[in-house]
Amino acid sequence: MNRFLSVVVAGLVLAGCSSFPESRGDLEFDDGLSAEALFERVLAAHGGDLSDDPRDFNLAMTGEWKSLIQRVQPLVTDAGYRVSAEERYRPADDFYAARHQGPEGVKTVIRQGQDIQVWYDGEPVSDPDVLAATAMTTDAFLMFHFGPSLIARRATAMIRMENQREGDIEYPRLFVTIRPGFGEAESDDLVLWIDPDTERLFRVHMTLNGFRTTQGAHVDTTFSDYQQVAGYWLPSRFAERVRGPIRIHAHDWWITARDQQRGWSPDDIEGPEFGGSAAAPAGSGQE
Repeated sequence: MNRFLSVVVAGLVLAGCSSFPESRGDLEFDDGLSAEALFERVLAAHGGDLSDDPRDFNLAMTGEWKSLIQRVQPLVTDAGYRVSAEERYRPADDFYAARHQGPEGVKTVIRQGQDIQVWYDGEPVSDPDVLAATAMTTDAFLMFHFGPSLIARRATAMIRMENQREGDIEYPRLFVTIRPGFGEAESDDLVLWIDPDTERLFRVHMTLNGFRTTQGAHVDTTFSDYQQVAGYWLPSRFAERVRGPIRIHAHDWWITARDQQRGWSPDDIEGPEFGGSAAAPAGSGQE
């Protein structure tokens, strides 16, 4: 099986290898908007930057990992544990926690700033590879689930790219560098695809420099089914593809419940269990 997988992956690399898009700084556009001005419109279309919002946001999700990506990146996908999840987020405290569940058990993650704590079935983890991979995926999911606010906090450079047509729609695009990057990465690059009608994010294409086995790789995630939540427009369905060095469909997931403003604090989640008003499943709090 391992030999067969190696042949499959080698074939995919040869057939689908692609590099991350490059940016140019000498383009002009009919709308006259700079990269920064366009991003401000995107941020406003999502309801603004929620980074300083003192409320708590709670969601439940589930999804499906494709089989090949589990074999290519077993630690990053961690699909034995990361299938469904309950997530808790307090932007003003830069505090995020998730309890993932899969066929092998429960994985709990607490991320505050650049600090990361991980438990498997209640047992703390100190393995540096697990911590690095989890920090990277956690930061990525913060961006996926809560719009461009992470980009607003971390962006150090923005350049408008040529528009890209897909189907009947032509999407404005931005090339963005963020520092720090996802997880332990010093920086990462992103290409933002912007829906020309709503001015919300349609897709984010990004590098993954935060873990040793993903350096040089890049993926994109397409967002759909936006819903208004506490004044913000947040996506509810997600489709992730690896775009290089191989090209495969990796992951589909969707939000199953949301609520906000329960009033929990980070003190309610100091270990592998969610306590206090953070404990009840998403959908049990304020709508």
